[in-house]
Amino acid sequence: MGDIDNNGYHHNLKVKAFEIETGKLIAILHERDAKELGIFAGERVELLNPKNAKRCIAVIDVTRHAVKEDTIGLFEEVMRALSVKSGAIISAKASEQPRSVDYIKKKMKGEKLTKQEIITIVDDIAKERLSEIEATAFVSAVYMKGLDIDETIYMTKALIDGGAKSNFKKGPLVDKHSVGGVNGRASMVIIPIVASAGLYMPKTSSRSITSAAGTADAMEVLAPVSMSMDKIRSITEKHGGVIAWGGAVDLAPADDKIIKIEHPLSLDPEGQVIASVLAKKASVGSKFVVIDLPVGKYVKIKDKTVALRMAKKFVQVGKEVGMHVEAVITNGEDPSGMAFGAALEAKYALEILEGRRFDNLAQKACELAGVLFEMVGLVKQGKGYDKALEILKSGKALKKMKEIIKAQGGKIDSSEKVPKPPLKKDFKAGTSGIIEEINIRELTKIARISGAPANKTAGIMLHKATGEKAAEGEVLMTIYAENKDKLISAESYALKSMPFKFKKIILRTIR
Repeated sequence: MGDIDNNGYHHNLKVKAFEIETGKLIAILHERDAKELGIFAGERVELLNPKNAKRCIAVIDVTRHAVKEDTIGLFEEVMRALSVKSGAIISAKASEQPRSVDYIKKKMKGEKLTKQEIITIVDDIAKERLSEIEATAFVSAVYMKGLDIDETIYMTKALIDGGAKSNFKKGPLVDKHSVGGVNGRASMVIIPIVASAGLYMPKTSSRSITSAAGTADAMEVLAPVSMSMDKIRSITEKHGGVIAWGGAVDLAPADDKIIKIEHPLSLDPEGQVIASVLAKKASVGSKFVVIDLPVGKYVKIKDKTVALRMAKKFVQVGKEVGMHVEAVITNGEDPSGMAFGAALEAKYALEILEGRRFDNLAQKACELAGVLFEMVGLVKQGKGYDKALEILKSGKALKKMKEIIKAQGGKIDSSEKVPKPPLKKDFKAGTSGIIEEINIRELTKIARISGAPANKTAGIMLHKATGEKAAEGEVLMTIYAENKDKLISAESYALKSMPFKFKKIILRTIR
């Protein structure tokens, strides 16, 4: 049944619940009801629950069979948004195209967006007013046309204003973020070092998108990482640090949706990366942030010129949103530590804290912690690394990490307790020589084929580093898996891709 009021024609429909999570606001209409409302599949409908006045905009799918006439199928997200149950009556009417679609087209042409236009786009993405195609068009436009420094600042502020914020009573609040592309969980070493020195680091980390493990994936092997902002604040203020999954808190909802769009094609638009990182740091109240920009042939940033440009932008945008940011360009040519995969990287970080290992990953963690010490004035310039190394060697950082793990509800607080993978296969050298290069990108692919990070114990452990000698038949790495077929596939890909390059003595033969 349809009615006309001051808001135009609307149609009353009976709710049929589909207990499926889609990650989007989607509703299903019978084709006759869709025609009645004058809408087509992929267009929007405004839904109203008359009992509580809750509204939402949903994208429509059209069917002949999934729902009957005068019935609307709602997925879980829409059911929650309207606080409605199956069998209830709701009102539906055609919804106009958001104004942000015009702004997206503007960006697709390469034109600069204003502050208000970016605010509108971010708000529409956060509130699901844009269809998936429209939101993807925006991400693609930013990837191809870029964001200049003004647009990056506008985007950062819009993401901050559109999400939850936390107010800590203690400080100074510090943070660290890596643009990524390398393995190794430096944050899991940095946080207990920094917290042991009396600073506060509420680390909200991501899960892996393209790597073998994200910090949240690795920490989850040791302790729960999904927690409320109140719990993050409580643990940080009591113990000095926390390692939580950022997706569990509503820090920048529009950014989380943008990241989901970027994921399938591994898109990382420079301006969007800067806005995304700094918005989330600002939302938790961090005032001092060090940004790690690894540069190398097989990581995200391949050129030092690009890294330097990004570093300057991080510093400038940080200043605009009230943060002291220092960006450091680091070596991304070699693997950061020897582990790839959630459990393997968690175990490796604990071994560094326990004093069982000290390598380039441990050194990097101490250097980055040292930068934070110098930023807040805890030590004189040039003395930060020494302070961080002293804390690591003293065992204070290990003690602090055990506190944090326990506070987060975890029980695995030593490297010996980390679960071991059930299946493994040694990958051996087919020739003798000195290892000239190790391809991080290919190692990451091998680890992911083996099951990482979804299978927590899957991944790779290297046994040789760049510059070391290897004899024919000597083990270069071990591939771990929880599934036999995945192990076979990973080994097959390793043999095909050959991530280890040996130095050649004869460079060229003239005949």
